[in-house]
Amino acid sequence: MGLRFGLRWQIVVVVGLFAASLVVLLSSLLGVIQLPAREQELRLQLIEASRQMAEEAAPLLEELPEPPREPPPHWRQQLTDIANRALQELSGVEGGFYLAGDWDKFFGHAFPTNPDRPPKLPHKDKKKNKHSPPRPLLSDDPPPKEKPPIHDQCVNSLNDEKGVARVQVGEIGPSRVMIVTEPVGQQRPARMATWVMTRLTSPEYTAIQLTRFQAATGLAMAGILAALVLTANLGRNLRRERRQREQLHEELRRAEHLAALGKLLAGVAHEVRNPLAAIRSTAQLFQRLPPSARDPSMLDPILQSVDRLNALVSRLLFFVRTGHEERRPVDVNAIVQETLALLRAQADSQHVVLQTELAPDLPMLFGSASALQQVVLNLATNALQAMPGGGTLLCRTRRLEGPPRLELTIADTGPGIAADELPHLFEPFHTTRQEGTGLGLALCREIVQQHGGCIELDHQQGWGAVFRVTLPLSC
Repeated sequence: MGLRFGLRWQIVVVVGLFAASLVVLLSSLLGVIQLPAREQELRLQLIEASRQMAEEAAPLLEELPEPPREPPPHWRQQLTDIANRALQELSGVEGGFYLAGDWDKFFGHAFPTNPDRPPKLPHKDKKKNKHSPPRPLLSDDPPPKEKPPIHDQCVNSLNDEKGVARVQVGEIGPSRVMIVTEPVGQQRPARMATWVMTRLTSPEYTAIQLTRFQAATGLAMAGILAALVLTANLGRNLRRERRQREQLHEELRRAEHLAALGKLLAGVAHEVRNPLAAIRSTAQLFQRLPPSARDPSMLDPILQSVDRLNALVSRLLFFVRTGHEERRPVDVNAIVQETLALLRAQADSQHVVLQTELAPDLPMLFGSASALQQVVLNLATNALQAMPGGGTLLCRTRRLEGPPRLELTIADTGPGIAADELPHLFEPFHTTRQEGTGLGLALCREIVQQHGGCIELDHQQGWGAVFRVTLPLSC
């Protein structure tokens, strides 16, 4: 329970990290996808602001027939106010005017949405405060990095028609910048031009995007690392569970062996007690008789009981030795033919027909020839015992695919096996014949299991008992 709980939380952490990285990445991608629409919207806004600035500044040029060496002093404040009014609703947009000709200078810079813009001191205030620390003054020039392209675009705009705005978008330093310029007045080349600029991707925006990508990458790497740790833990847990399963399987097999051994010992005690009782009673009777009345034939029951005990011990020894025989490639068809040859005389005496359907391309099986022959012999002997008045005994072999297996079928036309006997079919010492020991089928199952296969009772139309043995060819 604790293991499953820990794995569940590890999986939750991995999925959470990947989900967080996906959210951050999608957020960054969404911002990138929205750039073209945002750029088109800003283009229209900047053109409108530039046109408003040009229309409001045009009367100033008409009041000045011949431009003096320096622009009139009152122009700075007037042009700054015009730019402020045009740009006050546009966040992050700055602009101003370019004075052409002999002036060749920028004038009236405005950046109304920048809260960090330092105040502008009048010239007289600077004189009064000459001993005070200098205060930063706003320059009329655009930002240093953007000034050259803005200057060139303003110069090129001087010959454009009235109301025509030039728009340029390009990479300047770490930023993507949009610049809009437009001539002022009717004279061509114009003596003044407007300029408006905004950063589509400012350094701050780029830093934010970079931070997002770094966060997404970091989360993804953390997720990959957590997934690797989880995979290692899963592998370690699977190996531990496999060892535990193998240990439990071994303990279960040992318990089954102990249970089978208990039944085996109980059966041995029962089987041995009867011959020993017969031997004892016969020996006691032989002792009580006078020497003249003792007949050697009276010892025959003792010899028969001893032979029965010897046969029982031999079967038990074969049962114990199962699984310890030397394994080598075995021809199952040859084993079937040899075993049936041993039983042919008995089959003929019982008028039992022996039939074979042996696959000609049957591959060799890696196993114990003597043990497998014991399986065929036990099953065939049981079949003959079930047909004392005649019948048919069929032995069939064939190869099965997926996975490759070998199937051996032994069927007879006897009465079959009663339903109440099926649960105890393979139990040691369980038999329905007085002369049987009940070890035959139990020994067959043990041998087949030692070869990695299985044995089962099948039912087929027209046949009595049908035993099917399946053995893997990879053993």
